[in-house]
Amino acid sequence: MLDTGAARPPSPTYTAITPVTRAPEKNEPAAKSELPERETVRPSGETQNSRRAADNEQAQQSAQRNSPQIERRNVVDPKSNNLVYVATNTDTGQVVRQIPSETLLRLRAYSDTVESQKAEESSKPVQLVV
Repeated sequence: MLDTGAARPPSPTYTAITPVTRAPEKNEPAAKSELPERETVRPSGETQNSRRAADNEQAQQSAQRNSPQIERRNVVDPKSNNLVYVATNTDTGQVVRQIPSETLLRLRAYSDTVESQKAEESSKPVQLVV
């Protein structure tokens, strides 16, 4: 009788992936030297990241010096009784950001007025003329 089982080909041999086989150019010393390998200095991969961090800190400090002072507060709008976030420039008194915007607050007030008028009209008794 013939066996119909699936036959797999033999597994290929794998080479271990080590840092030396993955990126041999990164393991080369920065400069050729006659010193033994354990006494040589290897290039650091962290220098670029450290430089970026230092540049970021300098950019943040200069941005803080040049940016206006902002006062942030939450206010309850007396007309709509909604919570409103307001960011104000303390130097000029100008509103920099408001959430929800003044336009949206007015639209909400208009919508509430229209709904209340519709509710009043629907609650009035209907008079039939005969």
